[in-house]
Amino acid sequence: MKTLYHNGDFVPMTGETDTFEALVVADDGTIAFTGSLDEARAMAAGAEEVDLGGRTMLPSFIDPHSHMSGTIQYLTTVDLSFCESFADIVSAMRSFISERGIDEDGIVMGTGYDQNSLAEQRHPDRELLDQVSTTIPVIAIHASAHMGAGNGLALKLAGIDESTPDPEGGRYGRDADGRLTGYAEEPAALFPLYGIAQPRMHMDVPAMWPEMQRFYLEQGVTTCQDGATQEEYCSMFAGFAKAGMVKLDIVSYPMYGKDVDGMLADNSEFVGQDYVNHFRIGGLKMFVDGSPQGRTAWMTEPYLPSPDDPRTDFCAQGTMTDEEALDFALKALDGNRQLLCHCNGDAAADQYIRIYKEALAKTTNPDAGKLRPVMIHCQCVRKDQFEEMAKINMIPSIFVSHVWYWGDVHLRNFGPVRGGRVSAVHDALEAGLPYTFHSDTPVLRPNALESVWCAVNRKTKGGAQLDVDQEVSVYDALKAVTVNGAFQYGEEARKGTLEAGKLADLVILDKNPLKVDKWDIRNVHVDTTIKEGEVLFER
Repeated sequence: MKTLYHNGDFVPMTGETDTFEALVVADDGTIAFTGSLDEARAMAAGAEEVDLGGRTMLPSFIDPHSHMSGTIQYLTTVDLSFCESFADIVSAMRSFISERGIDEDGIVMGTGYDQNSLAEQRHPDRELLDQVSTTIPVIAIHASAHMGAGNGLALKLAGIDESTPDPEGGRYGRDADGRLTGYAEEPAALFPLYGIAQPRMHMDVPAMWPEMQRFYLEQGVTTCQDGATQEEYCSMFAGFAKAGMVKLDIVSYPMYGKDVDGMLADNSEFVGQDYVNHFRIGGLKMFVDGSPQGRTAWMTEPYLPSPDDPRTDFCAQGTMTDEEALDFALKALDGNRQLLCHCNGDAAADQYIRIYKEALAKTTNPDAGKLRPVMIHCQCVRKDQFEEMAKINMIPSIFVSHVWYWGDVHLRNFGPVRGGRVSAVHDALEAGLPYTFHSDTPVLRPNALESVWCAVNRKTKGGAQLDVDQEVSVYDALKAVTVNGAFQYGEEARKGTLEAGKLADLVILDKNPLKVDKWDIRNVHVDTTIKEGEVLFER
């Protein structure tokens, strides 16, 4: 049966002032009509009518970068994001052990701590985590997921000791005597700790799967990403899709350093632009630096000295050599696959732009110029770099929520000029780029409206106003999570706007973000999320 929506604000995202009176969803889950209510009723006689009661309908939100598999942590780990001190971390983890009845066969993993928000202003270490337990492995992961620490037992089980060399692109913390502090920096160093965690968590992922999808649906998101897919999760997504268990569209990007060729071969029916039961493998992913709030983003100019890092010449470093990055870029281009690359620092952005240009010159694929490569995060990208990205059709996906959550840290790390222009959305707009916004879930919940709020206000948690020249209008910010998101995935013919013939991927909001005060956008709520005409979430 057709469904007719009316009596609300319709924001079709086809133009800032465009609107209409009614929208009709066809039996096949596409939009059949947009226009006047009289015409809608005439062409859809007998349709079920839904009175929006003055609420607002937009195309549903498109998540351009996250780690869908990582939502498991919301259900299986200790939330450390509220912790303000080492004592809070110990208390939260001990409570988790008691409440969950964790014994020596289990593990305690905490996620979301931020050393910048802790009274001690430094990362947890093995000495602290040994206070939680010496008989159960304990791991704490930074909010960025680029850093963490393990207790003594976790290090032992992971095979990390004083003789363990730093992995390429990673580092283990050591004291003045060369003894491990428990600190691990970047994924290459964290992977051994992750390796001991999953078997001890005894996770029933199929049972958790509906809730994992709900984290997106409750935010109005109907297309999401797994942006650094590992073998077990690629198989898991494929299995869920074959079983008809996937409700929103998921695009997967196998990650450099894993068995990329094996994932593509083993799941070949899901590779390409066509979804199979809402799942597809859209391309490949690599990362070339770390996190600016963790001082591991690769910069061309040094970080400012800090209490725990007095160096005046520290720029961090990349995680891949030019040769490694070029080989992987060519793997993507020669295979006609979109490439995503994690870049936070401007030196990292320089490397990705340079390498991608070289790959375009060397590839045997005549259609490589159409692949829409993506630079993920873009925290410190310069204006000249956005202009270079436009020349090679590279899309910036900007983690704009950094403005609120870590803006004060960026000011301390980079000073008022560089720190003030992080997440430089307006520069991307001026360069003519179809920028997108993401929340890097599970770093943050996939809250598209919060990203919009950050982009139009540019205020930090501490009340600082970052560079107002980088603000964009509410409409231009909404494009980042609708129209431009669809373009990034090459799905603009089917998603991103409310137009006849496109999928009825819809979100109903309690207020119109174009009409409320821009400071109140964060308080606009998702009431209903609809995927291809089917209501998947209702508040």
